Amino acid sequence: MNESISIFLVDDHRIFTQSFQVFVSLQERFTWRGSSAGDRRTIADILHFRPSVVLMDYHLHKENGIEMLKQLRSHGYAGKIVLLTMNRDRQIRSAAKVYGANGFVSKDIDGHELLEGLRRLVRGGIEYLELPASVPLNESLHDWGLTPQERRVAEMICAGIKSDRIAESLAISIHTLYTHRKRILEKTGSEHFMEVCSKIRVRDRETP
Repeated sequence: MNESISIFLVDDHRIFTQSFQVFVSLQERFTWRGSSAGDRRTIADILHFRPSVVLMDYHLHKENGIEMLKQLRSHGYAGKIVLLTMNRDRQIRSAAKVYGANGFVSKDIDGHELLEGLRRLVRGGIEYLELPASVPLNESLHDWGLTPQERRVAEMICAGIKSDRIAESLAISIHTLYTHRKRILEKTGSEHFMEVCSKIRVRDRETP
């Protein structure tokens, strides 16, 4: 019987990290090895725990994922490293591959699809994992009567983007952002955003 695949996540978005940890912990054949926000202990923790796979957000608070990828490889980490991002820039994808990444995955990919891809990567079924976004989130958000701005907010939250970055990107205040969050919860009949994102995934899978 194959050993479980251990995962270490590097991401500075707390809600995304907590949600993903719960998700991984509920799956057979996968083990949660730990997480880091990308601080100075990240390299040491990964080298200590030696996970099967490091999932690393490209947009970290202090440096981008490419720089941390280079550091890990220079320190001799030989495990799989897969970058997570909403950025689809071809230059970033190319740089990730050049510096030793084993995959490049869009952050809005379905969780089960991601883990299946990681399983194939670790077990040798594929050499490089590349998973684009499957279905645009705003297609499934439209039915709830959300405004275009509310749909953009929901997309970004479910992609794991931090509140301050969302507000800056959309040129709105934090107060306005929280108002949008409240209305999204009300319109989708949800108690929290983990439920909103879950409903989006279910709606996407049901879309013919």
